[in-house]
Amino acid sequence: MASAVLQAGAIAPTPILTQLQAIFDRDASADCIALVWPEPFDSQTIEVVINNYEVCLVHCSSELAMREALVNHDGAVRLVLLSKFDEIQLAKDVLARLWRNEPQRISPWKTLQQLINVSEIDPRLNKPKSRWIADSMLSSFDRYHQKLDFGDVLDLENAWRALAIAYLDYQEVTVDLPSLFKWAISHNASDLVSDLPADLKANLSEWLHPSCPQFSGLLETLFEEKHADDLLAIGLACSVMFSKTVEQSKLVDLQTLFSGRGLFFGRFLSGKKEHEKHLAEFGAEAERTALKLLRDGLFKELSGSLGKAEQILASLDFSNAYEISNILPASFNQRLGNYAAALELAFKSKEVVGAEHTLAALQSHALSSQPAQRTQIDRAKMALRLLRWLVKPEAEGLSVNGILANYISEGGFVDWARSQIWAGDIHESLSKVYQTLTDKAREKRESQNRVFSHELIRIARGDQLAPEFIPVENAIEKIVAPIAQLKPVLFLVLDGMSQAVYRELLRDLLNHNWIELTDSSVSANQHKCLVAALPTVTEVSRCSLLSGVLSQGLAADEKKAFSQHPLLKKIASTKFPPVLLHKQDIQQPGSGALAGDARALIAGTEHRVLAAVINAIDDQLASSSQVSVDWTLETVTLFKQVLEAARESGRVVVITSDHGHVLDHNSQYQNTQSERGERYQLDAAQLSDNEVKVAGDRVVTATKSVILPWTEQLRYTKTKNMGYHGGGSLQEVVIPLGVFVSITDRDELNGWAEIPRYLPDWWSEDLSLIAEVAKPLPTPIVKKTVKAKLTEAVSEKIKDLFDVGATDVRINSGSVEWLDKLFVSAVYEQAKQRAGRSAIKDEQLKPILELLIQNNSQVMEAVLLRHLSIPKVRLPGIMSGAQRLLNIDGYPILSFERDSQTIKLKVDDLKKQFEL
Repeated sequence: MASAVLQAGAIAPTPILTQLQAIFDRDASADCIALVWPEPFDSQTIEVVINNYEVCLVHCSSELAMREALVNHDGAVRLVLLSKFDEIQLAKDVLARLWRNEPQRISPWKTLQQLINVSEIDPRLNKPKSRWIADSMLSSFDRYHQKLDFGDVLDLENAWRALAIAYLDYQEVTVDLPSLFKWAISHNASDLVSDLPADLKANLSEWLHPSCPQFSGLLETLFEEKHADDLLAIGLACSVMFSKTVEQSKLVDLQTLFSGRGLFFGRFLSGKKEHEKHLAEFGAEAERTALKLLRDGLFKELSGSLGKAEQILASLDFSNAYEISNILPASFNQRLGNYAAALELAFKSKEVVGAEHTLAALQSHALSSQPAQRTQIDRAKMALRLLRWLVKPEAEGLSVNGILANYISEGGFVDWARSQIWAGDIHESLSKVYQTLTDKAREKRESQNRVFSHELIRIARGDQLAPEFIPVENAIEKIVAPIAQLKPVLFLVLDGMSQAVYRELLRDLLNHNWIELTDSSVSANQHKCLVAALPTVTEVSRCSLLSGVLSQGLAADEKKAFSQHPLLKKIASTKFPPVLLHKQDIQQPGSGALAGDARALIAGTEHRVLAAVINAIDDQLASSSQVSVDWTLETVTLFKQVLEAARESGRVVVITSDHGHVLDHNSQYQNTQSERGERYQLDAAQLSDNEVKVAGDRVVTATKSVILPWTEQLRYTKTKNMGYHGGGSLQEVVIPLGVFVSITDRDELNGWAEIPRYLPDWWSEDLSLIAEVAKPLPTPIVKKTVKAKLTEAVSEKIKDLFDVGATDVRINSGSVEWLDKLFVSAVYEQAKQRAGRSAIKDEQLKPILELLIQNNSQVMEAVLLRHLSIPKVRLPGIMSGAQRLLNIDGYPILSFERDSQTIKLKVDDLKKQFEL
């Protein structure tokens, strides 16, 4: 655009500057230019710079003044004469000295045409009433210049695009509600609208109406009333106020409903009436836009509108109806309150269906995917699981085998849930309910531990147990050695790991492509565990575990005994004997990483039998921190690194512990007179009701006897730690045990088979409830079938299904027209020929693609496994075969994200590659 140096504060009109710029673009030598401009200047002479040329503008009130200016012109600067005279009114000698021998008329359209280099102007524009468009485009040329390609013809649509860019900084190609909502929250929209030129402001409907006919009047009114900044917030408020749900729910009485709507018309629309159907659609589109922004990770940009929408609703007495919204934070908070009430009622009535539906409504809220709210959702799910367990009838008259079996199949899950909700929630009502559930669960666990204390005597004596319950000292003989005869093995001991921690880690192990195995010695519904030696302390139980005999000792004793175990020595070679790695062997000094030597040893294949001890859990329990820990492969990084090294060498990994633990949930200190540990003492003058004395061969003390607290509430140390061990509770005595191979390991382990992921019936989630309670929005412009909506709603909420749940997600298997064409296309036939025998069959590929299409092009691995009815171990082969067919020339049309366990399909790329 022209830049000018002005005299006496005079400013040259923009049409003159743009006309001259167009002339100089066309003829760089142009001089002595006359322009028809009847309006006088504040200053007779103005100096400007145009296209780097110095130009002198002289306003001439008479022909004589023009002659004088021409005579005095010395050529040092370009001369421009401005007057009211045209070629008819000027003498020939004056005309002869002018550029092109005539005064140039300033036509805004012609000037604009020259500036933007188009050959034609749309006839809809070239009318007297539209002249203001040309003037506005000329005045703002530098704001949209080089941002638009007008082509050969300036049409009405591009003219408005240029004005929108120039005056509103609206960069989108189309004018639609989602784009307007996004524009409003990212600009000072009200200021931009207020600063519009009068002609542009008066004609905004010409911009809005073609693309948003049903909303243009509403948008104009909101702009006029200076609500452009709050466009999205008002839309979100409308999604509550004018939804059908608000009338049906009775959350707001009719008088408040109608008066609130009336107040809305008065405050925000200056009393103008809008059809309530349009306002409902306006609200639905606002909610869709907000959901999209949330999915795109733009919560920070969205948060202001969410808060403003809540303020609008509160000011109109609609705060009781927040929960109707699927995205407002206040709605999420109300649903938390509803869930608290539902949990309380369910506990009293022993009927959990209402709580399940209320939780499903909470999970269907869009904010449930945000980090902070996701933590609340996970905790809420744990509370419901704990509730289901609490209302479940208690099994009575169980033997020691029955008690152990019950704790392995359910108790670890219960203690996991307890640990998650024990700290409460920021929502006050929910926190109180969680405390109630925690107290009731502790009472039930205490009752079970009391019964177990009577059976603990049998464990101390060494009475014969069922085959699946293996004394800790027999683990090498019964598990490690038989596996080592078949394949290289890593015996991995996570010191202090309880059954609850193991259940939590197991979820992550499976997500990181480890497969749990069981042998034929137990049936499919039986679960193995180790049984700790007594007292359940490291120097007794871990030494017995790694020695293969009941014993007491330190790390050096364990290392020596493990390397000298007769069964292991027989399996291993003399040159590469069994090796046990402790903390100082596997951890890099000065960091938490796996030491290089240890990694090389585990990832190598020379040593057939290796064992390693990881102390992360025990170290955490020994701290005084009362921070709740999520046990994953990421939080125990050394564990993950050891596993990956074992994966490289194709080792079978046996994961276990030496004992469990109890957490310090308001435990009580009890003084003792005899030698004691955290949770055991060697002698006592009198036993309390919370203690049991046991004796036998499996008690590794000098007297073969020990006093143990059976309750989790008692400790013998004044120091408060995060957790304790040494006692006789189920949590400490029952030791988790799992045998794992990598999913990439194709060599079968004879006599062993994959264990389907086990979850108690009260643990699994009913996914269909989430889809059932999800709030349906009015149909957007791009329509979807009802079945597609259902599938998408379910897909969005599948974040952590713990693999295969108890309830199937039913997917419509109907085909898509273009998908049928894929399987008969020439490109697909060529891909099949190239893939050869590695290609999967059409009948295998088609249901995968159908599922992906109906789930917005992505599904979780667990959903696909259920849909195909295949075990997890078969999925990598099927995915590999599908990718060979679809990923032509290396383009990742079908992909599998291992970290998130998600399969994704790029539908547009698929159609393009296969010419569909």
